[in-house]
Amino acid sequence: MTDIDPLGVPDSPDAWRALAADWANTSGTRSQRYADLMQGTVAHLGAAPQGPHALAWALGVLTLTAHLEGMALPDAAPVVEALGTAAERLDGEPCDHADHPYLTDFDAEGLNWRFRPEEMALRAVGAGSPLEDPGRWRCPRNVAGFARAAAEAASPGTFDDVPVRAPASIRRGLEYLSDVIYDHPHGDPYETLVDEAHALLRAAREDTPELPGLVVANCALLPYAVSERVESTEVLDEIINALEAAAGRCDETPACDHAAHPDLDDFERYRRDAELMLTPGGRRAYRWRHRSLGGLPLEAWTCRHHFGIEAEIALDEVREARAELTAEEG
Repeated sequence: MTDIDPLGVPDSPDAWRALAADWANTSGTRSQRYADLMQGTVAHLGAAPQGPHALAWALGVLTLTAHLEGMALPDAAPVVEALGTAAERLDGEPCDHADHPYLTDFDAEGLNWRFRPEEMALRAVGAGSPLEDPGRWRCPRNVAGFARAAAEAASPGTFDDVPVRAPASIRRGLEYLSDVIYDHPHGDPYETLVDEAHALLRAAREDTPELPGLVVANCALLPYAVSERVESTEVLDEIINALEAAAGRCDETPACDHAAHPDLDDFERYRRDAELMLTPGGRRAYRWRHRSLGGLPLEAWTCRHHFGIEAEIALDEVREARAELTAEEG
């Protein structure tokens, strides 16, 4: 870790590079170092939103929010307020640009910007290669867009007019389920089955927004769970307990009027979408992609009425598999 003052303004290209490295590499969003970096970067933007380094500070905050992995920043209110205030001041500036990079340089399909924010921040302060079209990049309204995007990442649901980056963790999220589903597990498949069941049980008991996504994950594992590969009634009992809790919680939801719901027949086709359902930022990213590219609305993916039915169907299959296994053991 570099020994720099997160509240100070870098006074050389090397100092800027050290700060950008801290933005990108500091882990532990509850650590004091992360808190200091966030506080200092937001404070600099708030103090001089029209200053020469405003773009760099906005991109620095955006870099830091990537570590949140789609979850809200703890105690986000002061950060969001400061970013929102800066964005309001910047949005009031005159502008004749047809568009700005915070929108045009975002990949709606991949749900990420086509640049690394920390590297673009260095280019903005002269510590990297020159900016292309610097007027559009340094435009106050572009800086405001990045500030709002950072605020949205820190507290999903704050702004609805900025792109939402998908959590980096989805690249490795539910992929491990495929290893079990296709019978090439890297670890103990029983552990995967039980871990997913426990996650679903917690979500049902605590009534969290991740419940539908976890129903999807457990349904994806269903063909393996009810196959001859599982010879443990204890494992099946864990799955049954979780599905019962999920079905019971979802049963509290009135019938919906959605035109369609996700088809769970092909896990590989819906895995990426299901991964997005597991974090607040991921769900917001899905909504952004849907707005840009179409497909099923977010409400269809988070419909508890539908996934309660899916949990009931899965529950019947697991109960039947358990009865057959018990009969074989007897």
